[in-house]
Amino acid sequence: MTPDEKFMIRLYEIAKKGGDPRRPINYVSVAKSMGLKETALKNIVKHLAQANFVKKIDETTLLLTDRGCAFVVEITA
Repeated sequence: MTPDEKFMIRLYEIAKKGGDPRRPINYVSVAKSMGLKETALKNIVKHLAQANFVKKIDETTLLLTDRGCAFVVEITA
């Protein structure tokens, strides 16, 4: 799996624990726990947003879109 896919899976798991896989999440703390560097994180978030997998809320918060959730479910099945 790519770092992008691992990042999305982690976001999905954390959001789902909170009850809703589409809830906003502080993605910076998630990335740090995965060992992603800041530059890599910025590129990952930029590309995932362009592909409509995530929606950036502010500088540290994003949420998975319906498309992003469906993609995670598909790759983890």
